[in-house]
Amino acid sequence: MHKILLVDDRPENLYSLENILANENRIILKASSGEEALKIAFSEHIALILLDVQMPVMDGFEVAHMLKQTNRTKKTPILFVTAISKEKKYMLKGYQEGCIDYLFKPLDVDITQAKVNTLLKLHDQQRELEIKNAELAKLNQEKNYFLGVASHDLRNPIGNIISLVHILEDELGDTLSFEMKEMLQMMHDSGRDMLELLNNLLDVSKIESGKMNLNLKNDSIAGIIQKSINDNIRTANAKSIVLDYNIGDNIPQVAFDKIHLQQVLNNLISNAIKFSFGNTHVEINVIRKESDVVISVKDQGQGIPSNDIHRVFLPFERTSVASTNGEKSTGLGLTIAKRIVEAHGGNIWLSSEVGTGTTFFFSLPINEYKRELIPLEFIKR
Repeated sequence: MHKILLVDDRPENLYSLENILANENRIILKASSGEEALKIAFSEHIALILLDVQMPVMDGFEVAHMLKQTNRTKKTPILFVTAISKEKKYMLKGYQEGCIDYLFKPLDVDITQAKVNTLLKLHDQQRELEIKNAELAKLNQEKNYFLGVASHDLRNPIGNIISLVHILEDELGDTLSFEMKEMLQMMHDSGRDMLELLNNLLDVSKIESGKMNLNLKNDSIAGIIQKSINDNIRTANAKSIVLDYNIGDNIPQVAFDKIHLQQVLNNLISNAIKFSFGNTHVEINVIRKESDVVISVKDQGQGIPSNDIHRVFLPFERTSVASTNGEKSTGLGLTIAKRIVEAHGGNIWLSSEVGTGTTFFFSLPINEYKRELIPLEFIKR
């Protein structure tokens, strides 16, 4: 049943409209003033409002403005019913206040019925879409809960396996054959890859469920970049890749969460190493650009084809570019990095040229945060 609210200060107009729109699947509600219309609209689930423009005390424009300012009624479609001429300034004012369309007096019965029928169909489609979205949100919440629980519960046994491999290597040492050492290394590498995937899945579930918080504090960016370089220096040395670090003059402190920003930097630097050839350089640069601090990670790698760039930040997506030494990737690192940077109020982007290399940039705003804990939500694009 559709509830339709008719608003007009003249009883004969209400009577005429009711006769035009009467239907066994409709409930017609009537109001003779703007104030009465607001009371009904705020207390009932209205599918459509037919609103007279010229009324005493509170005209139709004022009523529409108040309806669109209230959560309960801001999505309710409004048809203005008026005897005012089709002068542009009046029509624009109505559209600016949120009406869908106009009906002009004297009313054409066929046009009136056609517009009302169309708007009621759109109302039904919108309601159906809202229900489907709510169902999807619930399923997504259940998925995040499952991912979180599974990832959390699996991390400990995987971590134990990696620790046991280390113990076996230390205890047995030179007694192991070459084949046994290779098997233990494979176990270690597989366990490490699995642990990385579980950690990334856990991060995604936290981000999407809004349970990951940023502990923002003003600090120098230099220290955290140096730590990320130290974390990745061994991997870089193994491929004879030099990590160059340059910081501009007068770089101010910015507000960031050390743990999560470390995750962003480690991902960008490790990716640069992963997709670069040996005996090359990876540059980490920090500059100030207007009201932002911009950090960039530039490699001399293979570059990303232009038709692959749109996939870079999508979850579980991989470009056509392969790592240069068979290194593996979960396909989630850049997705997580993007959400973390955006939750800091910054942006992340890249430029790339095939055969020359890729540069990832991200910005952090220069400002003071009064709140230390900011919820990190999964931003839908």
